[in-house]
Amino acid sequence: MLRIKHLLVLSLGIILAACSPKEKPETSKDIALRFNDQGTFKILQLTDTHICWENQEEYVKALHQLCYMLDTEKPDLAVFTGDVVTGIGADSSWVNFLKPFDERGIPFVVTLGNHDREQELTERQLADIVMSHPMSLNTAKSGWLDDVAVEIKSSSGDGIAALLYCMDSGDYSMNESVDSHYGWFRWDQVDWYRQTSFAYTNAHGGVPYPAYSFFHIPLLEYGETIKTVPAVSGVREENECPGYLNTGLFSAFVECGDVHAIFTGHDHVNDYVVKKDDVYLIYGRFSGRNTTYNNLPFGSRIIELTEGDYGLRTWVREEDGGVVQVDTLKVDLDYTLHKAVDAKGKEHGLTRTEFIGDYTVAEDILSGTKMASEVVSTPFVVRKRHTESHGYLQTGKLFVPETGVWFFHVTSRGKATLHVDDWTISGDDLFQGRINLEKGFHDFKVIMADKAGGQDRLRVQWRRLDHAKYQDIPEEYLYLE
Repeated sequence: MLRIKHLLVLSLGIILAACSPKEKPETSKDIALRFNDQGTFKILQLTDTHICWENQEEYVKALHQLCYMLDTEKPDLAVFTGDVVTGIGADSSWVNFLKPFDERGIPFVVTLGNHDREQELTERQLADIVMSHPMSLNTAKSGWLDDVAVEIKSSSGDGIAALLYCMDSGDYSMNESVDSHYGWFRWDQVDWYRQTSFAYTNAHGGVPYPAYSFFHIPLLEYGETIKTVPAVSGVREENECPGYLNTGLFSAFVECGDVHAIFTGHDHVNDYVVKKDDVYLIYGRFSGRNTTYNNLPFGSRIIELTEGDYGLRTWVREEDGGVVQVDTLKVDLDYTLHKAVDAKGKEHGLTRTEFIGDYTVAEDILSGTKMASEVVSTPFVVRKRHTESHGYLQTGKLFVPETGVWFFHVTSRGKATLHVDDWTISGDDLFQGRINLEKGFHDFKVIMADKAGGQDRLRVQWRRLDHAKYQDIPEEYLYLE
């Protein structure tokens, strides 16, 4: 038995030597990530490796697989999404498993999983080991591995082009009233994300950077969405095991408007991609070996970002070299700045004109019979029921007090269309959209159409990206033509 153990340790030494490049690159803690000259940036997601120093046979295989992924894909960054080390001898497991990154000069970030804290290391010891590696981008100001916002510079290197929020999803419930459940994001973590996101957005002229988030335990939105929305790709072979409580991280992502893809692990035989509210919910591929349950081919998820694009390309590379689940995930956002028009507001209000006639879309009502016009203070409409199909056209100038991305929300009975300059959103009952507006005056037009017997209702609200609540557009920001 002793001879077998010595042979396995010798095998590990051979693998470490084989994995090492001939020339070690110089490394520095002051590592700047940037898009390459072609405007792309590649990330290797490693999830649930479950390596164990005592099981040298599988450890050697996992290390060999890691080196294969690094040398084949040559990522610009690797992100561990938890459950990296799950056996005693954790210090040796961590140190040797992270060496290939230092040897290749490939930066990495570690986010912890529920099993990583079950070993013999304290949180401070674990953090010190991770950060002792020259290519680690982690920090531990809090005494453990911090949530971090990783900046990716533009291809020219003169500014930020994308952000990665790498966060700790916890392990198990620490609340005595909630037993035997996985942990959840604390309120201070959600607040950290919101404040960090707002700070970056404000520094970027009110426009959010393309951003992506990595952590271990999937959010409750994963399981809720996949039950009603078909997967873009991948498989679901086990029920999701999210944190027990929903503390609002997903809604914060949606409200802040920057994170459009989330990457997690935890559930070993799920590797699907699904979309909810312009945010892709994505599982990595199980990246370990035979130390825990799994029935998918060993592999890793690759993420390729394109500079200036809020979407991404992603695929899974398996250990045999096969590439599967190649997806181009689009996010249709246009944050081109809409310049203010040359206008000076003199008198507050909007011109409202009523039309009677049939329609299919809201604009059709303008071909009907024109009725009376009046000056109103806001686009808000509440009237009695009408015996004929009818609608309203309201026009004027909108004064925008701050440059940045503004969200508009329209509530109507029937159909409505909102125009700000040449930007348009439309829908039935409830709809919303976002636009990047320069401080100053902008053309404003809203059309509403309602069927006979309907009860008029129209409300147009707005909020700047870093404001938490929608509000009615103030009367002092609306002007007649």
